[in-house]
Amino acid sequence: MNKEITLGRIKLTNPVLGASGCVAHGYELQDYTDLNKIGAFSMKTVTYEPRPGNPPPRICETASGLLTSIGLQNPGIAQYLKEELPEIKKACRPEQIIISIGGNEIEDYVAVAEKIAEECRPEEIAAIEVNGACPNVAHGGGVMSAAPETMYQVIEAVKKAVPFPIIGKMNTNFEIYGEVAQAIEAAGADAVYLVSTPMGMHIDIRTGKSAIGNKKAPVSGPAILPQAILKTWEVYRKVKIPIIGSGGIYTAEAAIETMMAGAAAVGIGSAQFINPNAAVEILEGMEGYCQSRGIESFSDLVGFAHRV
Repeated sequence: MNKEITLGRIKLTNPVLGASGCVAHGYELQDYTDLNKIGAFSMKTVTYEPRPGNPPPRICETASGLLTSIGLQNPGIAQYLKEELPEIKKACRPEQIIISIGGNEIEDYVAVAEKIAEECRPEEIAAIEVNGACPNVAHGGGVMSAAPETMYQVIEAVKKAVPFPIIGKMNTNFEIYGEVAQAIEAAGADAVYLVSTPMGMHIDIRTGKSAIGNKKAPVSGPAILPQAILKTWEVYRKVKIPIIGSGGIYTAEAAIETMMAGAAAVGIGSAQFINPNAAVEILEGMEGYCQSRGIESFSDLVGFAHRV
Protein backbone atom coordinates (compact mmCIF):
# COMPACT_ATOMS: atom_id res chain seq x y z
CA MET A 1 0.00 0.00 0.00
CA ASN A 2 1.01 3.62 -0.41
CA LYS A 3 2.00 4.89 3.03
CA GLU A 4 3.29 8.31 1.97
CA ILE A 5 1.60 11.52 3.08
CA THR A 6 2.17 15.05 1.79
CA LEU A 7 1.73 18.08 4.03
CA GLY A 8 2.18 21.02 1.69
CA ARG A 9 5.90 20.98 0.81
CA ILE A 10 6.54 18.29 3.46
CA LYS A 11 6.70 14.70 2.25
CA LEU A 12 6.52 11.93 4.86
CA THR A 13 7.09 8.21 4.41
CA ASN A 14 4.00 7.63 6.58
CA PRO A 15 1.52 9.71 8.62
CA VAL A 16 2.70 8.74 12.14
CA LEU A 17 4.70 11.44 13.95
CA GLY A 18 6.34 11.59 17.36
CA ALA A 19 4.84 14.61 19.13
CA SER A 20 6.95 17.46 20.46
CA GLY A 21 8.01 17.13 24.08
CA CYS A 22 6.98 13.50 24.35
CA VAL A 23 9.74 12.15 22.10
CA ALA A 24 12.42 14.60 23.30
CA HIS A 25 14.88 14.96 20.39
CA GLY A 26 14.13 11.64 18.79
CA TYR A 27 17.54 10.09 19.26
CA GLU A 28 16.84 9.27 22.93
CA LEU A 29 14.37 6.61 21.73
CA GLN A 30 16.73 4.77 19.40
CA ASP A 31 17.46 1.97 21.90
CA TYR A 32 13.74 1.30 22.39
CA THR A 33 12.18 1.56 18.93
CA ASP A 34 13.02 1.61 15.23
CA LEU A 35 13.26 5.33 14.47
CA ASN A 36 13.45 4.58 10.76
CA LYS A 37 9.82 3.38 10.74
CA ILE A 38 8.36 6.61 12.14
CA GLY A 39 7.25 9.30 9.66
CA ALA A 40 8.82 12.25 11.48
CA PHE A 41 9.62 13.69 14.89
CA SER A 42 8.55 17.07 16.22
CA MET A 43 11.52 17.78 18.44
CA LYS A 44 11.24 19.33 21.89
CA THR A 45 10.56 23.05 21.56
CA VAL A 46 13.58 25.33 21.60
CA THR A 47 13.60 29.06 22.41
CA TYR A 48 16.23 31.75 21.85
CA GLU A 49 17.33 31.95 25.49
CA PRO A 50 17.52 28.97 27.88
CA ARG A 51 14.39 28.28 29.94
CA PRO A 52 14.39 26.52 33.32
CA GLY A 53 10.78 25.42 32.98
CA ASN A 54 8.02 25.30 35.56
CA PRO A 55 8.42 24.36 39.23
CA PRO A 56 8.12 20.65 40.09
CA PRO A 57 6.22 18.40 40.35
CA ARG A 58 5.69 18.65 36.59
CA ILE A 59 3.81 15.46 35.81
CA CYS A 60 0.94 13.65 37.50
CA GLU A 61 -0.93 10.56 36.40
CA THR A 62 -4.73 10.77 36.43
CA ALA A 63 -7.56 8.45 35.43
CA SER A 64 -7.18 7.70 31.70
CA GLY A 65 -4.49 10.32 31.29
CA LEU A 66 -1.99 12.60 32.93
CA LEU A 67 -1.19 16.23 33.70
CA THR A 68 2.07 17.70 32.39
CA SER A 69 3.53 21.12 33.14
CA ILE A 70 7.07 21.29 31.79
CA GLY A 71 7.09 24.95 30.76
CA LEU A 72 9.26 24.62 27.64
CA GLN A 73 12.44 23.83 29.56
CA ASN A 74 15.30 23.89 27.05
CA PRO A 75 18.97 24.96 26.79
CA GLY A 76 18.40 27.80 24.30
CA ILE A 77 19.06 27.79 20.56
CA ALA A 78 22.87 28.22 20.74
CA GLN A 79 23.35 25.14 22.93
CA TYR A 80 20.66 23.27 21.01
CA LEU A 81 22.50 23.72 17.71
CA LYS A 82 25.81 22.78 19.28
CA GLU A 83 24.76 19.68 21.24
CA GLU A 84 21.30 18.43 20.28
CA LEU A 85 21.14 19.00 16.52
CA PRO A 86 24.23 16.90 15.71
CA GLU A 87 22.75 13.97 17.63
CA ILE A 88 19.40 14.46 15.92
CA LYS A 89 21.06 14.38 12.49
CA LYS A 90 22.91 11.17 13.36
CA ALA A 91 19.73 9.35 14.40
CA CYS A 92 17.13 10.73 11.99
CA ARG A 93 16.82 11.18 8.25
CA PRO A 94 16.44 14.82 7.10
CA GLU A 95 12.80 14.29 6.13
CA GLN A 96 12.06 13.14 9.70
CA ILE A 97 13.38 16.27 11.41
CA ILE A 98 10.78 18.86 12.43
CA ILE A 99 12.23 21.51 14.73
CA SER A 100 9.71 23.11 17.09
CA ILE A 101 10.36 26.74 18.05
CA GLY A 102 8.87 28.96 20.75
CA GLY A 103 9.14 32.46 22.14
CA ASN A 104 7.51 35.29 24.05
CA GLU A 105 7.21 37.70 21.14
CA ILE A 106 7.08 37.36 17.37
CA GLU A 107 10.68 38.60 17.18
CA ASP A 108 11.77 35.69 19.39
CA TYR A 109 10.33 33.14 16.98
CA VAL A 110 12.03 34.81 14.03
CA ALA A 111 15.38 34.96 15.83
CA VAL A 112 15.30 31.23 16.62
CA ALA A 113 14.25 30.35 13.07
CA GLU A 114 17.05 32.46 11.60
CA LYS A 115 19.61 30.70 13.81
CA ILE A 116 18.37 27.36 12.51
CA ALA A 117 18.64 28.64 8.93
CA GLU A 118 22.25 29.62 9.57
CA GLU A 119 23.03 26.04 10.62
CA CYS A 120 20.81 23.98 8.29
CA ARG A 121 20.27 23.94 4.55
CA PRO A 122 16.64 23.46 3.39
CA GLU A 123 17.31 19.83 2.47
CA GLU A 124 18.64 19.00 5.95
CA ILE A 125 15.34 19.28 7.86
CA ALA A 126 11.71 18.65 6.99
CA ALA A 127 10.09 21.72 8.55
CA ILE A 128 9.91 24.26 11.34
CA GLU A 129 7.00 23.89 13.73
CA VAL A 130 5.88 27.23 15.14
CA ASN A 131 4.64 26.39 18.64
CA GLY A 132 1.72 28.66 19.37
CA ALA A 133 0.11 25.96 21.48
CA CYS A 134 1.88 25.52 24.81
CA PRO A 135 -0.50 26.52 27.66
CA ASN A 136 2.25 26.08 30.29
CA VAL A 137 3.97 29.45 29.85
CA ALA A 138 2.81 32.89 30.93
CA HIS A 139 3.93 34.65 27.75
CA GLY A 140 4.06 33.56 24.12
CA GLY A 141 3.30 29.90 23.49
CA GLY A 142 -0.41 29.20 23.70
CA VAL A 143 -1.24 32.89 24.06
CA MET A 144 -0.28 33.27 20.40
CA SER A 145 -3.41 31.27 19.55
CA ALA A 146 -5.71 33.57 21.50
CA ALA A 147 -6.20 35.86 18.49
CA PRO A 148 -6.18 34.93 14.79
CA GLU A 149 -4.25 38.07 13.84
CA THR A 150 -1.43 37.27 16.29
CA MET A 151 -1.02 33.73 14.98
CA TYR A 152 -1.13 35.08 11.43
CA GLN A 153 1.65 37.54 12.20
CA VAL A 154 3.99 35.00 13.78
CA ILE A 155 3.52 32.47 10.96
CA GLU A 156 3.98 35.14 8.32
CA ALA A 157 7.10 36.52 9.98
CA VAL A 158 8.79 33.12 10.32
CA LYS A 159 7.82 32.13 6.78
CA LYS A 160 9.42 35.29 5.40
CA ALA A 161 12.59 34.76 7.45
CA VAL A 162 13.49 31.18 6.49
CA PRO A 163 13.19 28.85 3.47
CA PHE A 164 11.79 25.84 5.35
CA PRO A 165 8.22 24.51 5.22
CA ILE A 166 6.21 25.84 8.16
CA ILE A 167 3.77 24.02 10.46
CA GLY A 168 1.53 26.21 12.61
CA LYS A 169 0.87 24.50 15.94
CA MET A 170 -2.15 26.00 17.66
CA ASN A 171 -3.88 25.92 21.03
CA THR A 172 -7.49 24.73 20.71
CA ASN A 173 -8.57 25.81 24.20
CA PHE A 174 -9.88 29.10 22.81
CA GLU A 175 -13.39 29.19 21.30
CA ILE A 176 -12.09 30.85 18.13
CA TYR A 177 -9.73 28.00 17.25
CA GLY A 178 -11.42 27.60 13.87
CA GLU A 179 -10.60 31.18 12.96
CA VAL A 180 -7.04 30.72 14.26
CA ALA A 181 -6.62 27.73 11.95
CA GLN A 182 -7.83 29.85 9.05
CA ALA A 183 -5.30 32.54 9.98
CA ILE A 184 -2.49 29.96 9.95
CA GLU A 185 -3.61 28.91 6.48
CA ALA A 186 -3.87 32.51 5.25
CA ALA A 187 -0.35 33.25 6.49
CA GLY A 188 1.02 30.55 4.19
CA ALA A 189 1.72 27.62 6.51
CA ASP A 190 2.11 24.20 4.92
CA ALA A 191 0.07 22.49 7.64
CA VAL A 192 -1.77 23.16 10.88
CA TYR A 193 -1.11 21.09 14.00
CA LEU A 194 -4.02 20.71 16.42
CA VAL A 195 -3.27 20.33 20.11
CA SER A 196 -6.39 19.42 22.00
CA THR A 197 -5.17 19.46 25.60
CA PRO A 198 -7.73 21.07 27.92
CA MET A 199 -6.50 22.50 31.21
CA GLY A 200 -7.02 20.52 34.37
CA MET A 201 -6.01 20.18 38.01
CA HIS A 202 -5.50 17.38 40.52
CA ILE A 203 -5.49 17.84 44.29
CA ASP A 204 -3.74 15.41 46.61
CA ILE A 205 -6.39 14.82 49.28
CA ARG A 206 -3.72 13.75 51.77
CA THR A 207 -2.23 17.25 51.79
CA GLY A 208 -4.86 19.43 50.13
CA LYS A 209 -2.19 20.70 47.73
CA SER A 210 -2.14 20.65 43.95
CA ALA A 211 -0.26 17.65 42.59
CA ILE A 212 1.40 19.97 40.04
CA GLY A 213 3.86 22.69 41.02
CA ASN A 214 2.27 25.11 38.55
CA LYS A 215 -1.17 24.30 40.06
CA LYS A 216 -2.90 23.68 36.69
CA ALA A 217 -1.72 21.77 33.63
CA PRO A 218 -2.92 20.37 30.30
CA VAL A 219 -4.65 16.99 30.37
CA SER A 220 -3.23 14.36 28.00
CA GLY A 221 -4.17 10.76 27.37
CA PRO A 222 -7.11 8.67 26.11
CA ALA A 223 -9.59 10.75 28.13
CA ILE A 224 -9.33 13.64 25.66
CA LEU A 225 -9.65 11.66 22.41
CA PRO A 226 -13.33 12.56 21.80
CA GLN A 227 -12.49 16.25 22.13
CA ALA A 228 -9.55 15.89 19.76
CA ILE A 229 -11.78 14.15 17.21
CA LEU A 230 -14.38 16.91 17.40
CA LYS A 231 -11.87 19.71 16.97
CA THR A 232 -10.12 17.94 14.11
CA TRP A 233 -13.52 17.42 12.46
CA GLU A 234 -14.42 21.10 12.81
CA VAL A 235 -11.06 22.49 11.63
CA TYR A 236 -11.13 20.18 8.60
CA ARG A 237 -14.31 21.99 7.54
CA LYS A 238 -12.59 25.36 7.97
CA VAL A 239 -9.28 24.98 6.12
CA LYS A 240 -7.83 23.42 2.97
CA ILE A 241 -4.27 22.88 4.22
CA PRO A 242 -3.39 19.50 5.76
CA ILE A 243 -4.01 18.89 9.46
CA ILE A 244 -1.78 17.06 11.90
CA GLY A 245 -4.08 15.73 14.60
CA SER A 246 -3.09 14.79 18.13
CA GLY A 247 -4.62 14.21 21.53
CA GLY A 248 -5.42 10.86 23.14
CA ILE A 249 -4.01 8.67 20.37
CA TYR A 250 -2.86 5.48 22.10
CA THR A 251 -4.05 2.90 19.57
CA ALA A 252 -4.20 2.34 15.82
CA GLU A 253 -7.98 2.67 16.04
CA ALA A 254 -7.65 6.13 17.60
CA ALA A 255 -5.17 7.18 14.88
CA ILE A 256 -7.53 6.00 12.13
CA GLU A 257 -10.45 7.79 13.75
CA THR A 258 -8.43 11.01 13.89
CA MET A 259 -7.57 10.71 10.20
CA MET A 260 -11.19 9.99 9.29
CA ALA A 261 -12.11 13.18 11.15
CA GLY A 262 -9.78 15.10 8.85
CA ALA A 263 -6.15 14.69 9.90
CA ALA A 264 -3.58 13.90 7.20
CA ALA A 265 -1.06 12.85 9.87
CA VAL A 266 -1.19 12.04 13.57
CA GLY A 267 1.05 12.99 16.47
CA ILE A 268 1.73 10.32 19.09
CA GLY A 269 2.46 11.97 22.42
CA SER A 270 1.96 10.70 25.96
CA ALA A 271 1.50 7.12 24.74
CA GLN A 272 5.29 7.16 24.33
CA PHE A 273 5.69 7.52 28.11
CA ILE A 274 4.07 4.12 28.63
CA ASN A 275 5.53 2.42 25.58
CA PRO A 276 8.47 3.98 23.68
CA ASN A 277 7.56 1.72 20.74
CA ALA A 278 3.99 3.06 20.62
CA ALA A 279 4.34 4.97 17.35
CA VAL A 280 5.66 1.94 15.47
CA GLU A 281 2.96 -0.34 16.90
CA ILE A 282 0.24 2.17 16.02
CA LEU A 283 1.59 2.41 12.46
CA GLU A 284 1.62 -1.37 12.11
CA GLY A 285 -1.96 -1.52 13.36
CA MET A 286 -3.01 1.11 10.83
CA GLU A 287 -1.36 -0.87 8.03
CA GLY A 288 -3.18 -4.02 9.09
CA TYR A 289 -6.51 -2.18 9.16
CA CYS A 290 -6.03 -0.83 5.64
CA GLN A 291 -4.83 -4.13 4.21
CA SER A 292 -7.75 -6.03 5.70
CA ARG A 293 -10.18 -3.61 4.02
CA GLY A 294 -8.44 -3.21 0.69
CA ILE A 295 -7.52 0.43 1.36
CA GLU A 296 -4.60 1.19 -0.95
CA SER A 297 -3.35 4.45 0.54
CA PHE A 298 -3.34 6.14 3.94
CA SER A 299 -4.47 9.31 2.16
CA ASP A 300 -7.81 7.58 1.47
CA LEU A 301 -8.54 7.76 5.21
CA VAL A 302 -8.21 11.55 5.39
CA GLY A 303 -11.63 13.10 5.99
CA PHE A 304 -13.41 9.82 5.23
CA ALA A 305 -16.11 10.47 7.84
CA HIS A 306 -17.02 13.72 6.06
CA ARG A 307 -17.77 11.79 2.86
CA VAL A 308 -19.94 9.08 4.39
